Amino acid sequence: MMRPNVSINPFALAAVTIIAATLLLVAVGRMTIVTDMTGAAPGNGPVAADGHHRSPALPIVDPIRIDIGATGGDGARLLAAAEWVETRLQQNDLFPRARNQPMPKRLADLSDQVIPHLPVLFTAGELQVQVAPLLTDRAIRQAMTRFRTDAPGQASSMAMDPLGLHRMVLARLAAMSQEPGAAIHRGRLFSADRRHVLILAIPIGSGTDATVARALTRFFHDLDRDLEKKFGREITLTAAGTFRTTLDNASMVKGDVQRIILWSATGIVVLLAACIRPLAGMLSLMPPLAGMISAFFIFSLTHDSISILVLGFGGLIVSISVNHGIAIMGLADDDAINGARHAAREIRAVGLPAVLAAVGAFGALAFSGIAVFEELGRFAAMGIGFSFLFAQTVFPLLLTTGRHGPTPAGRRLAGFTDRLTSAGWSGLALALLAAAVLAVFIRPPVATDRKAPQPASRETNTAEVRDNRFSDTVVMTEAADLAALQAKNDRLLELLETETHAGGILKALTPSLFFPGHRRSAENADAWSRFWTAERVQLLSSVLERQGAALGFADGEFDPFLKMITTPSSRPPAIPPDLQALLGISRDEIGGRWVQTTRITPREHFDRRRFNDRMSAISTVADPARRFPAMGKRPFQKTAAMLLILGAGLILLLVLFLADAGLSFTALLPPAFAVVCTAGTLGMTGRPPDIPATVLLSVFIAGPGAGYGLFLIRGCQRYQRFDHPHFSAVRTAMIMGAAATLVVVWVLPAADHHLFEKAGWIACCTIGYSLAGALLILPPLLKRRFEATPTDTGGIRRRYRNMAPCPRLMAGSGRRLGPLIGELSARLPAETDAANILDVGCGYGAPACWMADRYPYAIIHGIDPDPERVRAAALALGPRGRIIRGSAPDLPPMDVLVNLATMLDVSHHLQDWELEKNPGTHP
Repeated sequence: MMRPNVSINPFALAAVTIIAATLLLVAVGRMTIVTDMTGAAPGNGPVAADGHHRSPALPIVDPIRIDIGATGGDGARLLAAAEWVETRLQQNDLFPRARNQPMPKRLADLSDQVIPHLPVLFTAGELQVQVAPLLTDRAIRQAMTRFRTDAPGQASSMAMDPLGLHRMVLARLAAMSQEPGAAIHRGRLFSADRRHVLILAIPIGSGTDATVARALTRFFHDLDRDLEKKFGREITLTAAGTFRTTLDNASMVKGDVQRIILWSATGIVVLLAACIRPLAGMLSLMPPLAGMISAFFIFSLTHDSISILVLGFGGLIVSISVNHGIAIMGLADDDAINGARHAAREIRAVGLPAVLAAVGAFGALAFSGIAVFEELGRFAAMGIGFSFLFAQTVFPLLLTTGRHGPTPAGRRLAGFTDRLTSAGWSGLALALLAAAVLAVFIRPPVATDRKAPQPASRETNTAEVRDNRFSDTVVMTEAADLAALQAKNDRLLELLETETHAGGILKALTPSLFFPGHRRSAENADAWSRFWTAERVQLLSSVLERQGAALGFADGEFDPFLKMITTPSSRPPAIPPDLQALLGISRDEIGGRWVQTTRITPREHFDRRRFNDRMSAISTVADPARRFPAMGKRPFQKTAAMLLILGAGLILLLVLFLADAGLSFTALLPPAFAVVCTAGTLGMTGRPPDIPATVLLSVFIAGPGAGYGLFLIRGCQRYQRFDHPHFSAVRTAMIMGAAATLVVVWVLPAADHHLFEKAGWIACCTIGYSLAGALLILPPLLKRRFEATPTDTGGIRRRYRNMAPCPRLMAGSGRRLGPLIGELSARLPAETDAANILDVGCGYGAPACWMADRYPYAIIHGIDPDPERVRAAALALGPRGRIIRGSAPDLPPMDVLVNLATMLDVSHHLQDWELEKNPGTHP
């Protein structure tokens, strides 16, 4: 048997497609897609996100650490390879020549700067422990012999430092390696086993720039290949730096986004085509697609770029909003006579609170304090909102009434969804039992999930093994000028030395070890003067004269050194420009501020919280082990504020659209169930919720999660019973939308990037448990309230207690209803045998309900022009009423004899001629 059904309007579809394509092309032309994820996870980059937070324009120096290794013990071959690599670096435009001198040249330049300022480079303790043992005949002779052997032709340097004190200072550079036992040997920084040489290379651009990262990756790939050709496989090259993480982020996120879009689109299409008519399934995708394109277009008008993470969640937005199209198609199929516009009104009445919950929840991400989440929240809120607007305004214009064959798949789906809500009290007990079991595994939230995998390729993982850099904590110090920076670095060095002596970190390299500020220079110069007593000076002078003569040095050769000992200068040495990059110092050419990055390596007993608190007064700490470092309580304050906004918004939504304490509490049960079960699942799987997880969890709970319960409760308010065909279509659309969402988010846990993986786990758990809570917990509670007691008995308020707030408040308004009922009671007879009573302009039906209670054997025939009032009055009267659309004076024909007629609050809406119009054949 053929039946009415809906089909597509090709002309309207063509117009919508052209407009959507135009908006999309304009948006794509205006926007740049950003693949840098440091704003989302500061721990992924060395210091980029934290540094950008404090000074976005500041060019932070982050040298690339190149490890040249030898599998054998051929030291000469290893040195030759290191020199060859340095030559290649100088020949490439990616590495400025002035900032990438060979390591021996850098050491020589640093030595020239260190020797004249030796009196300010040793503390009192270092003088006693390191220098005092050198003041013997044998030690002095060895130092002078080594100097003449290692640095022939540098007589002036030897005259200024015959003891080789500058070597002790230069040895502090071994801290760059962050490896125990590393040392300077033959002008190179060697590992303890002498099988690895470390080379620092400073690129021309920032490693967080994807373009620079790609160029550096290509360069080191070619360099590694050429090194193998020249020196064989015994010599290896490993380059570690920010550029690797940046490129890994870009490539992984790009691949994840492509897979998410492909699999989610395929999954949604297959799901919709399999469960409902293929045409209906395809049409159901139009509102969310239109919403996403509209959001993209609006976003392009206010932003120059968009994160690829936001685009990756575009599929999620589609899946969340697809239920509106499904519901309109389903209702239009069931009631093609009233058409798609009527179906859209039905969905608006039931689904508006859920849409507002989702829009508000994603909009609250703007208060999360995480840049990429704020962008995602704005985009998602606009996408969901525009999807709903499209479904309510444009989508009905695309549908026309036609005649098609039966759709058994759709009927089977409706039957299946009806069975899902029929578990009854056993389903409620099962849900409570599951929540109780999972509650055992709940773990308290943490500041960061340290087990979260870093976005790294195989090459980056290899670099991490050979180079400690990715586990380092970076301390960033800023100042208005170089002198102020040196002063801050003095204080920083003291704090780091205290931490080193306590065993918390390995010895760190700071500029104050070579170029102290005023205070440290004065303290060291004073310690130098007290160390070199007259007796020590006299003893040293005689030993130098005796050993110098034995080695062929002329008389007075070492007078410059003796003069420096007796008359030390406390003036702090200036940091030469060509050595600033080596020490991690850079300057913002626009703002003029200076910044110093100091890399440290924590040890086993490192107290991160205490370290951050101690450093907060002078520096900013970026710690990969803490996803959101260096902001003190800021992330927690932001998260708390966002949670407060979400909670207040959800409560306001319940008050406006439910206005019932019992129903509001019932609506909160599925989100509460989802919170407990999700937290338990995360704890059971070893994924404790951290700040971003808490943010995502709260958004999905307060948005799509709470929406499922609101769908069911609003459906019960509107249709009053679960077996209503329209309510069945609404439930089917809700479940189909949730299924489509799960199809999308189920792909995310398999993503390479940990942010997608984290979002996938959170979304899968919250959406799944929220849907399960809505289907298992709510039906028995709602059926008990809405179906256990008939609504057409027990007084006027009893008849309206389960309806939406508007008819319930209008019907129960004592100020207006009380006098009206009093007047009716006085004018109408107390007893009558009237079988049919006509109420013209019945409104929401409150007076009609009073008459139904007063005259228990009468049928109330109500007439009103507003379809919503007709619907509410019909529900309130139940079998005692016959409510139809119509308006005075043109009343619709009636097939019964009316014994009593009333018209309340209507005449003032009519013109005089309408009041005098002959009713004709109407009774």
